[in-house]
Amino acid sequence: MSNFRSYDQSQGAERRIIPNELLEPDHPARIVDRVVEVLKLQEIYECYSEEGNPAYHPKMMLKVLFYSYLIGVMSSRSMWDALKRRADYIFLSGAQVPDFRTLNRFRTRHLEQLPQLFAQIVHLCVKLGMIDLQYLAIDGQKIQADASYRKSKTMKRLQQSMQRVTSGMQKLLEKPIGEDFPQELKEKRLRELKRQEKQLHGLQADLEQIKDEEANLNMTDPEAKMMRHKDGQSLPSYNHQSAIDGKYGVSCAVQSSDCCDGDQDLLALVDAAHQNTGGKHRNVIADAAFGSYEIYERIEEERTEDYFVPDRRFESAESGQTGKGKFAGSRFEKRTDGTIICPAGVPMRLREERQEKDHTLWIYAGTGCQECPLRPQCTTAKRRTVSFDSREAYRELMREKLRSDRGREIYLKRQGIGEAGHGNDQHNKGWRQHLLRGMAKAALEFLLMRIGANLGKIATYRATDVLALS
Repeated sequence: MSNFRSYDQSQGAERRIIPNELLEPDHPARIVDRVVEVLKLQEIYECYSEEGNPAYHPKMMLKVLFYSYLIGVMSSRSMWDALKRRADYIFLSGAQVPDFRTLNRFRTRHLEQLPQLFAQIVHLCVKLGMIDLQYLAIDGQKIQADASYRKSKTMKRLQQSMQRVTSGMQKLLEKPIGEDFPQELKEKRLRELKRQEKQLHGLQADLEQIKDEEANLNMTDPEAKMMRHKDGQSLPSYNHQSAIDGKYGVSCAVQSSDCCDGDQDLLALVDAAHQNTGGKHRNVIADAAFGSYEIYERIEEERTEDYFVPDRRFESAESGQTGKGKFAGSRFEKRTDGTIICPAGVPMRLREERQEKDHTLWIYAGTGCQECPLRPQCTTAKRRTVSFDSREAYRELMREKLRSDRGREIYLKRQGIGEAGHGNDQHNKGWRQHLLRGMAKAALEFLLMRIGANLGKIATYRATDVLALS
């Protein structure tokens, strides 16, 4: 026999573990540990009482949460499992093992305190030279709620579901008791149908308050609205927006809503980024969802940043055709005397002048559409109509800026800055659906994702500087 050490899997063994010696010096978990140690946590400490059973230390819980979202572990059960087995989690927790309920309660308990921790981490990125205030990209992403499309009901679908439940209860009551259908099973199914009936009645009351036949509410998560995703699916979802600095992709501000991107979100995100960073970005870039006449007017009259935000018709204006192959509004010439000339060279007549709250809208109609040889390329209606807004000059200023060489170069940066972070969330970390329900908790999940992403940037670009912090 060769000279081997004894090997017995049934024999007990003891091993001394020192959490601080488990990881290499520049491991990302050490970066998270160092960052949390320098954060001001007084607001969280004030949420605890000196009475009762001692709670887990908030520093330890924050380190575990932040690191989990950095590496893409969003489930509290998965965190609990990692705390028992993984060296990085044992290091962060000091070998303590809070269970999944404790972890979940902690993150939902501190909904109000986490935003100021996010702001502190952004400010730390500024101190580390990771934000240069040159380019700020605004972008949104839709994440499916923790709810099924089938549970979303309009009033019509709700009535159909109620009829099915009523019919099911009637058939169940009429079904005789037998060996294969005992009384206990009958009562169990009746209780389930009554639960569904009660839930449907509650949803009906909510829909009746909205007073819209097309309104859509979800039985599982009533706060989640139906949203159309990039793949064409309409799903109950929440919309999450980020304001991202162009140097290293640090998220400077976040915002969540139950509706799609709109012009009302743009300046709110820019202002939040300014507050968190303590400075103003020189250039702000956003896609067409954030553009509108009102925004262009406010940008020109009130703001000092340089904005690059196309309108929804910018692409069709450049090509001269709408998405349906019809002549775009840019093909209609507006002369200095106010006359509108259609693509066929025929003057149009003013059909209506509409005075809105803070602007005027002029609507023109074609005069020779019936016999026009260009009609198939222009309209399927009796007459082609086009409208012009009194704020048109503001939109044209933005279009001219985007057409310039500088404008094109700056706008091309949007995808690389704004969409990269959201792509990392969905494709690398696998965050395509919420784990928590309700608007507030959905916003909390997104905030933790952005905190994790910012900590990942710090670990990648400034690990040595952070480990040297006192």
